[in-house]
Amino acid sequence: ALMAALDTVRGNQPAAPVLLLAADLDENKVVIVARVPDTAIAQGLKAGDWARCAAEACGGKGGGRPDMAQAGGKDASLADTALNAARNFANERLA
Repeated sequence: ALMAALDTVRGNQPAAPVLLLAADLDENKVVIVARVPDTAIAQGLKAGDWARCAAEACGGKGGGRPDMAQAGGKDASLADTALNAARNFANERLA
């Protein structure tokens, strides 16, 4: 479902980098997906690094290609922290 949402957002905003995060508090897991267009990759934002940054902020790991990545976290209570880490990571690279 998260990948479908990512495809929908990317379809509406093809030039925008997108990172989506879903937290399951019952299972205490976080799922993260990211897609980055070539223009943002050229500016230094890579999906694998971006997803990994968010995952590490909630006790997980992950990665992938510069244009698309998946990651997971082990502490759903840190989902907001992971989202803030991802936001800061992207802003630093795209500034």
